[in-house]
Amino acid sequence: MITLYDMKTLHTGTRRGISPHTWKVRFALRFKGIPHTLKCIEIGDIEATAKSIGASPTSKRADGSPRYTIPFIQDSKTDRVISNSFDIIEYLDVAYPETITMIPKGTRLLQAYFGEAAWKMITTQIMPVAASLMPTPYHTPAAVEWFKNNRPAFVKLSPEQEKEGWEKFRNELGEVAKLMRETDVFAMGDRVSFADCVLFGQIMALKFFWSEETTEWKEMMSWHGGRWDRLIAAYYDLPDVEVQPEDPST
Repeated sequence: MITLYDMKTLHTGTRRGISPHTWKVRFALRFKGIPHTLKCIEIGDIEATAKSIGASPTSKRADGSPRYTIPFIQDSKTDRVISNSFDIIEYLDVAYPETITMIPKGTRLLQAYFGEAAWKMITTQIMPVAASLMPTPYHTPAAVEWFKNNRPAFVKLSPEQEKEGWEKFRNELGEVAKLMRETDVFAMGDRVSFADCVLFGQIMALKFFWSEETTEWKEMMSWHGGRWDRLIAAYYDLPDVEVQPEDPST
């Protein structure tokens, strides 16, 4: 059984999950049909948990010390622990060859480059809008305390700045949509790939802040002919392969 580690929040259901990178892995696991358990931990416990199971750091801090981030997985079938969403999904392709391949042969560089480009897009445009809302009432008390100690200077945006961020994000997604055929659901046309994990992850992470009832989410789902709504529907049309843990608090 695969255990996928994510950040604990007070959200449940389709809004459960704030990390776009963890959503990428969840997307891949569902399309692959691989049963897994989602284990949610406090943001302040990520490094200690990663070290305790042997997960590798994903980057370095400014002072050169290792930085540990979600997601990481622990696979009891192979006794492997993998960090970083791209590496996790590449591992799943190799360890579970009978499932859909998310990084088709010959496209590794293109898939990885797309992922990096999409991440820069969201971090420079819509993420500042989301960050200005943190911590939210849906963060756990421990997470709120962590943000106070580690991210005390989140910039609160003005309504004009929020509007500008949304408009830039819509336009950037529109450029992606222009490169796809009108009838395509997936980036590669009729087949799913890591690029779709990326797009899905970026959009689903925003659901932590804006749900189906909000104007922002409704407008986003109508953008570009409803293309992103169809991508999300493709995920939810598949059987759920998340196995609930025996301890409901995890």
